[in-house]
Amino acid sequence: MTGTHHIAILLATYNGERYIEEQLNSLLAQTCQDWHVYVHDDGSQDGTVDVLNSFASAHPGKMTILDYPPTGGPCKNFMSMLERVDAPYYMFCDQDDVWLPEKIERTFHVMRQAEIAGPTDTPILIHTDLTVVDEDKNVINPSFWNYSRIYPQWFTNYIDYAALNPVTGCTMLFNAKAKAIIKRPYDLATMHDAWVTFSVAAVNGIIESVKEPTILYRQHGHNTLGAKDAKKLTLSYKIKNFFAIIKHKRARFKEFNYIRKVRIREYMAAKKRYRLFLKNND
Repeated sequence: MTGTHHIAILLATYNGERYIEEQLNSLLAQTCQDWHVYVHDDGSQDGTVDVLNSFASAHPGKMTILDYPPTGGPCKNFMSMLERVDAPYYMFCDQDDVWLPEKIERTFHVMRQAEIAGPTDTPILIHTDLTVVDEDKNVINPSFWNYSRIYPQWFTNYIDYAALNPVTGCTMLFNAKAKAIIKRPYDLATMHDAWVTFSVAAVNGIIESVKEPTILYRQHGHNTLGAKDAKKLTLSYKIKNFFAIIKHKRARFKEFNYIRKVRIREYMAAKKRYRLFLKNND
């Protein structure tokens, strides 16, 4: 499916009736309107689809509702839309956040600068910080990066990303050249943002961070991942969630190694380097 707009916003929904209208309104409030939103609902049982249909009717030309069976989760939902939509640029959109008015304009400006400065046909991914808020949009922390102890400047080559994925999907803007090199199939993907980020890093594409927040990142108890205060991830938390943490780490290594082969020794060494970096910079 090919659109005429520069930026395809891929919106994954599932039982998002409570927040989706506010998110859609934040798209309409963007200072840059050169976008079209493609949405796929993953089998909502509330009024989400009604809200989407109402928006599509009220704003013709701004939304396409993709009609195909549920995929079974946010990662598969986002990646299924990415396969079906063709555009020069892509953004992922979560149903429960609020985009600040200059989000698209700001990230697209950085994208254009990177395209002008970099070699032709380079995969490029731009991402930003977020403001962490509660369900009523009260600020929990003005910087998700500080809250989660993420330092995007540390990541300069593929093996660095073994430490963690510093890119949050809802802040991403990436070009069609990045889409073209994304590793397929997606069977081992833990989350859509990590899969795209690792794929771009694996071919030495450009991944550039914007320090300013562009999203109100809403935390309401039902987030797929959500924001966690890194300082509160104590030993007791790790013991309580031991098996879930081990399962995630195994899945992440399989994902990382599939996208580009790495030795387990290199992988673990990169994690250790980042831990030391945190110790020296916190």
